[in-house]
Amino acid sequence: MDLRLLFWTVVLGVTWSAEAGMMGDQCDWTGSGLTATAERGVTPVYLRCREGTISWVYPRGALRLLFRPPLPADERDFKVCVRVMRRPDPPDLFHELRLNDTEVAERFPARIFVEGAHKLLPLYAPNDGDPRELRCFRSRKGRAALYVEAEPEEGTKRKMATFRYEARPLVRRHYDPTTADCRPCTESELELAFCTSDLVSRGVIVGSEIREDLDTTQLTLRLTKLIRATAGEDQRDKQDLDDQDDYYRYEVDNTIERTTHRNHRRRKARSLHAHVHVSSVCGAAAGAGEFLVMARRRLGRYSLVCAPRIHDWSELVKRRNAEGTAHCLLQH
Repeated sequence: MDLRLLFWTVVLGVTWSAEAGMMGDQCDWTGSGLTATAERGVTPVYLRCREGTISWVYPRGALRLLFRPPLPADERDFKVCVRVMRRPDPPDLFHELRLNDTEVAERFPARIFVEGAHKLLPLYAPNDGDPRELRCFRSRKGRAALYVEAEPEEGTKRKMATFRYEARPLVRRHYDPTTADCRPCTESELELAFCTSDLVSRGVIVGSEIREDLDTTQLTLRLTKLIRATAGEDQRDKQDLDDQDDYYRYEVDNTIERTTHRNHRRRKARSLHAHVHVSSVCGAAAGAGEFLVMARRRLGRYSLVCAPRIHDWSELVKRRNAEGTAHCLLQH
């Protein structure tokens, strides 16, 4: 038996009941390996949300992550997906097409194991030959835990092991855009998606790219009318601005323009773009025409929910608004 796995198998019995010494009980966790008391120390972290981010600076020893997402009372098991971050994500919205994940991926400085009944099962390793950043597993008897083991230290370079996670029920009681298949959305699903999505915009697909690391097709959209865009937690302070006094403002007609706090003079508007991801099995590609794109943020990236053609969406909006039965004020 591999000595590494033997060591962690022993650790399972030691830390299974370590709830009294837990170091986190939240959605996100940030910590430093420099505070570890021993090279082989295990830091327990309890995560009680459906999604969040783990950031481990100067990783040393290991983390034990125990997932306890909020679930209906009659459900026990769930699915967890983890996306290791090997390069920064581009901004949600951007003007320059060069912002297309051009940074070289760095080595993720840790190995990830799923806690099994009597042993640890490998989920991710920097040298496992699998290009995917996204890995998923299921809970076992209502329990799900990961061990994140830091790689041996090499030199004094600052390292950070950052990854995002999401936990979802196995049973779909209602329409869930983040796990929906490739079929077109029904009218009721279109309404729900419009009212609840993080990104709602008219747009034209100007490019597509297969992303093996995310197991998705990345669509590049040129937005023609932005209706709604909610910023992610890590995007709010990283806008693509020329200086600290600039800001973006969305007008009533949803075109974007630049102003300054000093003189409030308007500058020429530039085309706004966004990346939206679709499951690779859907076979999505760039196509002609304008769409109403609705997407939700999933594991840090916009994931497509629905994308009807503008003509079809406009007809639905007129009918629903006239009936007064829509969940929110629909627009086109």
